[in-house]
Amino acid sequence: MEPKMTRQEALDTLATMSNNDFPTVSPEDDIDDKCVASLIADAYRLSAGRPSLSSPGKHSPRLNFRVPQTVKDRLTEVALEQDRRESDIAREALYEYLGIAA
Repeated sequence: MEPKMTRQEALDTLATMSNNDFPTVSPEDDIDDKCVASLIADAYRLSAGRPSLSSPGKHSPRLNFRVPQTVKDRLTEVALEQDRRESDIAREALYEYLGIAA
């Protein structure tokens, strides 16, 4: 059985390939179909989602808290009216309350 490429090796390979204008694979790279599939999957996972609010490449911390159903319903209503995400509205309200510029 062939040794499986570790996640870090796949990410390193992907980083190297993405730094080239025209990524190429040479015979000595020994990249098979499974490796290519893994690289594509990792690239998709890395590019999916919103950009970090902390700094590039870092996960932004999450806050979870409970509110009455009426508050949640009103937040959903406002988000739909404004075509915005509920989290963006909640984040904006928290920034305003804490006196932090967005």
